[in-house]
Amino acid sequence: MARRDAEAAEDEAYWEKCAREQHEISLKIANQRILELSAERDAYRDLAMAMLQELGEPNPVLTVVENRDARKAYFEERKQKSIDATLAANPNLRFL
Repeated sequence: MARRDAEAAEDEAYWEKCAREQHEISLKIANQRILELSAERDAYRDLAMAMLQELGEPNPVLTVVENRDARKAYFEERKQKSIDATLAANPNLRFL
């Protein structure tokens, strides 16, 4: 009977550990997505501001409709810079 109770306790501990690990994985995924969304917001803002500043003197890289690839490259570069800056400001985000 004691052995059965011990096995039941081990099983319960195992499932609790699995649930905790799954929860930690979910939190890591959520934190990564929050970081990416924040960076995307910053990159969109930077791109919009750059395009507005170029209205007086249009920059073909940002304002020509056919030049999507250049705008996408600009956006991705700004997004990565935002992620890097956020991680530099709070290195613990990497481990959450």
